[in-house]
Amino acid sequence: MEQQKFSLGTFVSGIKSDIKELIRLRIEILRLETFEKASIIGSFVIYGLIIVNLVFFILLFAFVALGFLIGEWVKSMAGGFSIVAVLYLICLIIMLLGHKPIFLWFKNLLLKELDLDSENELLK
Repeated sequence: MEQQKFSLGTFVSGIKSDIKELIRLRIEILRLETFEKASIIGSFVIYGLIIVNLVFFILLFAFVALGFLIGEWVKSMAGGFSIVAVLYLICLIIMLLGHKPIFLWFKNLLLKELDLDSENELLK
């Protein structure tokens, strides 16, 4: 009888330590998955910023060139750059009026990227 209690106590303490280890491992997995998602989001943001900067400078120089071209056509550099400024203003108004669909498009793009990474993780 004494031996059964001792082995039952050992069994219970073994299960208790296994449960503690399982909880510790689950927390560690959750922490690592959070770091992975954060690194994915961080790399996505950095990549996006690089692309946005490149597009910004391409558009900037294209609009400066367009300002000179239109300035030559209307025989006034100020007139050419004023027309380009109006084009920028129209783009700004479009962005302000349509900010919700644009925001949703970026949000869906980010969520799709994160979901694809989760699916690729399942295939490993």
